[in-house]
Amino acid sequence: MTKIYLIRHAEAEGNIYRRAHGHFDGQVTHMGHAQIECLRVRFKDERIDAVYSSDLARTCTTAAAISGPRELQVHTTPKLREVDIGVWEDMAWGDLEHNEPEMTEIFGSDPAGWQVEGGEKYEQVQSRMAECIAEIGERHDGGAVAVFSHGFAIRSLMCRILDIPSHETVRNPYCDNSAVALILYDNGALTVEYQGDNSHLCDEISTFARQTWWRKDQRHVKENLRYAAFDNKRDAEFIDAHCGDVRRPSAAIELTAFLGSEPVALLGLDSSDEGIGKIAYYHVKPGQRKKGFTEQLIGHALFEFRRLKKNKAQLEIRPDDPDVELFSKHGFTAVSNSDGMTLLEKIIGARG
Repeated sequence: MTKIYLIRHAEAEGNIYRRAHGHFDGQVTHMGHAQIECLRVRFKDERIDAVYSSDLARTCTTAAAISGPRELQVHTTPKLREVDIGVWEDMAWGDLEHNEPEMTEIFGSDPAGWQVEGGEKYEQVQSRMAECIAEIGERHDGGAVAVFSHGFAIRSLMCRILDIPSHETVRNPYCDNSAVALILYDNGALTVEYQGDNSHLCDEISTFARQTWWRKDQRHVKENLRYAAFDNKRDAEFIDAHCGDVRRPSAAIELTAFLGSEPVALLGLDSSDEGIGKIAYYHVKPGQRKKGFTEQLIGHALFEFRRLKKNKAQLEIRPDDPDVELFSKHGFTAVSNSDGMTLLEKIIGARG
């Protein structure tokens, strides 16, 4: 019998920016690294003979929690990847919920019926995951293995092992970032000992503790922003009522962010410099702050800059602005100071 600890990657950009990341190669966040440290502590006295991971950055980074202290090689394979979501890749969940509500609902509740251009079929995800886990179990007969994968992929495998049909997928909920499942492989059969265990996380660093979308009783609570081009006529009342004297420098891309039908934030982007995208301004409506919306605006700015083939994102901000710390947690570093303003910069990769 082989013990297989199947572990979801730590919090990554898609989770906090609320964007659809399947094969898109997002990075682990500041909070994700704290979750990785908790995983390391959780497994410090466990026997682990081998470590496997999907070949995406967020799983490989998380796998170091177990491979590093033991000086084990991380064996990577695309069979453990998240579902390929085709044309949905790096789209805002709020936009998908607004533009494709039926398919977005089916994706979580009856994934065998989900289909978008370029998307991978549910049964394909189940088959490659089951095949890969069985191969690992056979290869390490009698041992203990750590395997790192992704939320949808893990959920799909669990439904297959537990014989839960697609239309009853909600019986087997998603697991938190860095949550652990224990699967036993014995003579060709897979059984689930436990799953979704995030007991190594406190609420302060649990991704699920800060979000509601996964809760059965709050599935229709809006927490994902959608975006529309700024319209002076439509958005004037919002500007007058909630933005006061907010400075809005010239920006090539001006967006209003909506929570459902309610405008809650503004985002202005300057794309005039070759290779550099600048966040010209952003503003979240009073009463809607400290809900993760600034992080979602950062994520959408990076999406737009990647679309425009920019390799750097920049922002000018007062050095005493509380958001300096927030941007630093998302990979922005200070590169210069001038006229009482600090220039923050982040190197951004190409679209995954």
